[in-house]
Amino acid sequence: MRTYVRAIVKDRAGRVLKDTGWKETNTLTKNFYAFLGCAMKEENTPCTRVDGTAGTIERPVGGTHAFMELFGYEGNDDGGLLVGTGTTEPTRDDYALESKIPHGTGAGQLYYYTTSIIHGPDYVEVRRTFANQSGADITVREVGLVACYYDVDVSAYRYALIARSLFTITIPDGGSATLYYKISG
Repeated sequence: MRTYVRAIVKDRAGRVLKDTGWKETNTLTKNFYAFLGCAMKEENTPCTRVDGTAGTIERPVGGTHAFMELFGYEGNDDGGLLVGTGTTEPTRDDYALESKIPHGTGAGQLYYYTTSIIHGPDYVEVRRTFANQSGADITVREVGLVACYYDVDVSAYRYALIARSLFTITIPDGGSATLYYKISG
């Protein structure tokens, strides 16, 4: 499988400043493969939560709990497509963004809109728009996908990083960026 990232950056008037085009990455984490294995063999599978602690993914049977859900609600920076300022090269062992940019409108924050997911015959694409209302330009240096899942160890929903890429863009003050993360066969 291959991963690709793309961004379209706009100024405060909505004019496109930059379209990066698709950039190939290859940063699926061990958690991604834990979810894949869990789905294929339908048994609970260990993973590492975004806080670095061990968790266990509930097998996807019966449809009562979320399984690898990438939908992130507007204003929520826990799951879905997330951005950060970290610069350390990604590895398969990553379990969180190095330095997540929090949701908000204050200094060093970005406004997180709803994550959407599009799928085709051989790909899944996750999209999210981030608005910069902080009063200064913000440079994004890392992008990640964080899945929500039901953790049987704590009988609650938790989050696990499934992909992380270094990808640098600057979102101007008053502007926005729509990021696209594609996983393709």
